Amino acid sequence: MSSYLDGANIAFRGSAPEGKGFYFAPTVVMANGLNDRCMTDEIFGPIVAVHAFEDEAEAIEIANATEFGLSGSIWTRDIGRGIRVARAVESGNLSVNSHSSVRFNTPFGGFKQSGLGRELGPDAPLHFTEEKNVFITTD
Repeated sequence: MSSYLDGANIAFRGSAPEGKGFYFAPTVVMANGLNDRCMTDEIFGPIVAVHAFEDEAEAIEIANATEFGLSGSIWTRDIGRGIRVARAVESGNLSVNSHSSVRFNTPFGGFKQSGLGRELGPDAPLHFTEEKNVFITTD
């Protein structure tokens, strides 16, 4: 994960526990552009990239300008805007004014190159199985 921080403009770096283990401090990075690895890669760790935008349309364009779409958060005072942006962002799981996008009883999975189908929820087994009809005549 530290390679994501090479040459990065670090806005904030938290602390990590000392001792045994592979801990990485939560870090906020100001992206150097839309092609910055922090903006294009799917990072599974406590790193968040921040990039400014002019308006809602540009924010959606930036959010969708990646080959991944596992989950995300939209933070706004305007719930109508949150719903509108959530509809437009290509992500399998989105939260508005929350960071929690996984519930055990709802499907979880990404769009584009993220995920392996839909896990969790009552329909989860359907994404990992194939139906087959076999007709047998015995006479």
